[in-house]
Amino acid sequence: MPRPPRILELLMGLSVILCAIMSFRSGTPERALAGILQLTVGGLLMVSRPLQRTANPAQVASSLPALAAGAIGLAIAAPWGDWNLATATMFSTGLILAVISLLTLGRSFGVLPAARKPVCSGVYRWVRHPAYVGQLMMLTACGLSNSLLLGLLIPLACLPLLALRIQAEERLLGDTWTDYRLYMQRVRWRICPMLW
Repeated sequence: MPRPPRILELLMGLSVILCAIMSFRSGTPERALAGILQLTVGGLLMVSRPLQRTANPAQVASSLPALAAGAIGLAIAAPWGDWNLATATMFSTGLILAVISLLTLGRSFGVLPAARKPVCSGVYRWVRHPAYVGQLMMLTACGLSNSLLLGLLIPLACLPLLALRIQAEERLLGDTWTDYRLYMQRVRWRICPMLW
């Protein structure tokens, strides 16, 4: 699969930044917080990304369900005023972890799987996919803000989708970079130490 033209990457970054601005202007705290993540993603899309190899169509297809799952979080969340302190703290912690993870990736960030220079420092020293941990915390908090049942169902539904994406990314990175294969041996846990 060929790399998209740079103009498309710039337009995608600009559109995400515009979505962030609309989130800030929405007047709701949960949308403004999500705007921080959108602004981070949009900004990272605007910078040049070194690319060694693109994903094949199956690897791209494997990542799309996890992207779609991320889009439902705020749609199912209760209004921010109805959130309890624990749920708001979980969402905020997930947001901070996701933003730190993406900023640590820097120019290696991308929306779709691709072989960019592996990042093994910062929060990536403890788990291989800390941004997904943050995303999962945010989505779980959105579900919990509505009901305990949704708070339990969301991680159960999202984990298999994230697992598909993680496997596609790791296969691509491991096939491209010897350093990444060594990193996977050194950092054994993908999302949660002692579990997976």
